[in-house]
Amino acid sequence: MKEFCLYSEKKINQFLKEIFVGFKIHNTSLAALKKNNFINQNILLIVSDIFEASLQQSFFKKNNVIIFYTTNNNPNRKTLYDLKTFNKHINVNKFIDEVTTFFAKNSIIYGDIKVQGEKIINNKTEKETLLTPLEKDILTLLIERQEIEKNFLLESVLKIKKDTETKTIESHLTRIRNKLSKINSKLKIISKGKKIFLIFLL
Repeated sequence: MKEFCLYSEKKINQFLKEIFVGFKIHNTSLAALKKNNFINQNILLIVSDIFEASLQQSFFKKNNVIIFYTTNNNPNRKTLYDLKTFNKHINVNKFIDEVTTFFAKNSIIYGDIKVQGEKIINNKTEKETLLTPLEKDILTLLIERQEIEKNFLLESVLKIKKDTETKTIESHLTRIRNKLSKINSKLKIISKGKKIFLIFLL
């Protein structure tokens, strides 16, 4: 099920649950936001004009954030972060569509890279290259687990019977390695025995 974290200065939680019926909504607090422990989360903030100044810049870089301003603030004025903004004049149906689309295309951050859509981006240099859908699935799985069995990758992502010739896996991993190298990432994919590891070299 799709989900997002919600912080709102106004008591509209029930209303949001009714309009975002396809989402599981997790309420959070300002104190939790300020701790900055969120990573790769979809987050909806319903706040006043000056709110985002109270959060660290890394919070916006590490998560997929939407801000709904309760004032007449210009929703396009914030370009410092990769986020989406709205104000109270937006049509409800358009708001639902925009939020759903934005969170569906959420980015995943790990080490020095960000996987966004079909692109892989070096967060420090902004170098980027394209991934195939299959390469994205493999890399996303490695980011989520950092260590996976080759047979699990064969069956769950490649949809191939386990114990198939490992050259099938290695050809995909080699292409991903080349793309990580192309954008000067310090992430390394290592095959050892029956396992694959994702390591970030500091």
